[in-house]
Amino acid sequence: MKFFAHGKLLLTAEYAVLGGAKALAVPTKLGQALEVTEKGNSILWKSIDQHGNLWYENKFDITSFTPKRLDEIGKRLQHLFLEIKTQNPNCWNTSTGFSFTTTIDFDRTWGLGSSSTLISLLAQWAKVNPYQLQQEVFGGSGYDIACAVAKSALVYERTNPLEPKVTAVDFSPEFKDQLFFVYLNQKQDSQKAVAAFDLNKLTPSTIKEIDVLTKEFLAKTTLENFQELMFIHEEIIGHMIGMTPVQKRLFTDFNGAIKSLGAWGGDFVLACGDASTPEYFANKGYATCLRYDALISACFKI
Repeated sequence: MKFFAHGKLLLTAEYAVLGGAKALAVPTKLGQALEVTEKGNSILWKSIDQHGNLWYENKFDITSFTPKRLDEIGKRLQHLFLEIKTQNPNCWNTSTGFSFTTTIDFDRTWGLGSSSTLISLLAQWAKVNPYQLQQEVFGGSGYDIACAVAKSALVYERTNPLEPKVTAVDFSPEFKDQLFFVYLNQKQDSQKAVAAFDLNKLTPSTIKEIDVLTKEFLAKTTLENFQELMFIHEEIIGHMIGMTPVQKRLFTDFNGAIKSLGAWGGDFVLACGDASTPEYFANKGYATCLRYDALISACFKI
């Protein structure tokens, strides 16, 4: 049995998505695959990186799911296995073992969803609710779970943590050749960011502002207007979480607009510039500057 899950990028409503704000998100063509076979009398787990190298391996008891090597990843996988058993007791056949092999397309430090894709893959295999699996083991807004199986850009609303509202949308800026995703060389811990965020800071008026901005991001607009939307969004979120927008902190001389994505402070940012944008970031020490089409597949209806 083989399964695939897409990575994710959150374009609007970072943090605010936790309180129900409408968030624009896109699945990436890079993701993670899972192959499952029945064999042996235990659970064998192998994880392969984007270069084809084995980066993690462990063995688990088929009944208790106790890992042979009790490291952090082993404990997290055990937690996932136990929660899957709670949701679907019949998926584990103790008369035989299983071999799980995951293969990831992207650098795990990039923050494109190594955890959310794993949850989606296991949920696909076990036929359980991926949102519930995420809430019980990792927590989070769930937009990344929606992206894992999405075929287009989407607007995500956390109306119900276990049954959110997911609407497929057409996000296709005419100037997408001037959009770049830049990795800031510091992976953020989404779990810690979510746990640290005080939902009391998210007022009804802020949710309304973000909802309007998400709608405007989706509207046909000019490059200049899109950049202005990026600046406005940054100011709103920055004020809410008490952080200075990344462009004001690091890239004051950039000729264009820069917007944080997901947890502020690392991972990827969206840069709206021109043909010289990759060179600009390379000179600043940020070598990973990917064109929009390099991450967002043409097979998506965007």
